[in-house]
Amino acid sequence: MSSYYVNKLLPELYRCVDHPTQWVKVLDQLRDDLDVSSVVVQVFDRSNTGDLVQNWVMRDSFSLANAALHDKWVNNADNPRMYIETTDSLTIIRDEEIFSLPSPTIERFYESLKQARLGHAISLEIKSPNNQYIALIAHRKYGDKRGFSRFFDECFQHLAPHIQQSVALSEKFNRLSLQNAHINQVANHINLGMMLLTPNGRVYWSNQCAKELLQRSEHIRLINGQLTFMHSTDQQVFNTLFAKASFQEDPPQRLIATVGQYRLNPLQLLVTNVNVRPNGRDLPLETVIGVFLSESHQDFAPLEGEIGPLYGLTPAESRLAIALANGLSLEEYSLEKGVSIGTVRIQLKSIFSKMDITRQQELVRVLWASISARTCLAKTALSINSSPS
Repeated sequence: MSSYYVNKLLPELYRCVDHPTQWVKVLDQLRDDLDVSSVVVQVFDRSNTGDLVQNWVMRDSFSLANAALHDKWVNNADNPRMYIETTDSLTIIRDEEIFSLPSPTIERFYESLKQARLGHAISLEIKSPNNQYIALIAHRKYGDKRGFSRFFDECFQHLAPHIQQSVALSEKFNRLSLQNAHINQVANHINLGMMLLTPNGRVYWSNQCAKELLQRSEHIRLINGQLTFMHSTDQQVFNTLFAKASFQEDPPQRLIATVGQYRLNPLQLLVTNVNVRPNGRDLPLETVIGVFLSESHQDFAPLEGEIGPLYGLTPAESRLAIALANGLSLEEYSLEKGVSIGTVRIQLKSIFSKMDITRQQELVRVLWASISARTCLAKTALSINSSPS
């Protein structure tokens, strides 16, 4: 068991941190080595009322195939194991040790085990410093009367710190993954292309606006993970900005340029470094390069339904305000919509009154500064650690 434990089981166990499906393989290996019917890992939190509440559970393939049956009869609040208080941080418990005295509750529990086709069990109970409880439970087959030898104690004691550490790392990884997913969704509301590049220039994250801009812009593409500009002059401009941004300065430089000026709709670039110090003050800074992209002639295209609530405008007034923000004159808007210029002027006067402004230039300035103009409707949430394609 020792060589198998060191050389095979532990590496596979720690792979479970970022590959949760790996738990099935690990528990299957442990089940076969222990010659038992099932092996399950459960993690519990203590509720405000003091009850144990299952946070998550990982099962071997047998338990996974019979999960509904096991949950109905055994893995629930009626299981008397849930109410066993242990004072030690690590305890190994055999069913016969805690259920030796007959009682209606214990009889019902053994009947539940029979219904779930499970026999008696041995469990490793771990109490974490954060008041979390981890249980590794091995069941014999129903009808198998063999006890659990000292071999099980030795095995469980060897496994205990690694089970605890893998669970802690898994939960930390899950929290970080969830945070990244939330950040991605928020970043997809920004009406500006945002990218993060490694020091060697590879794009490893971008928001949805940047992905869409890469697909439609005639000036820039993503080729083999690298930002590639269609014109050599633009590529030289970007390379110069990138090289300057790679130097760690405090505060970071904001390097700005325009590319594609020889064609329609050039791109504005802002390149800067993002310095992050890993946990531990003695570790060096890790630098990534932030690249922000914006189309010079981008239309003002928020939802009409957002402008109305912001400024108390009617749908017709919202449409007029957006058209003026996009550069149309009153006469052009009148012809486009087929309404009289007099009606348009009345609507504009109402807009001015509601927004407490007096000039059309003020209207344009206020709309372009609005929260609606600076954000956009997030169409597609990016997956965690996704790369634009």
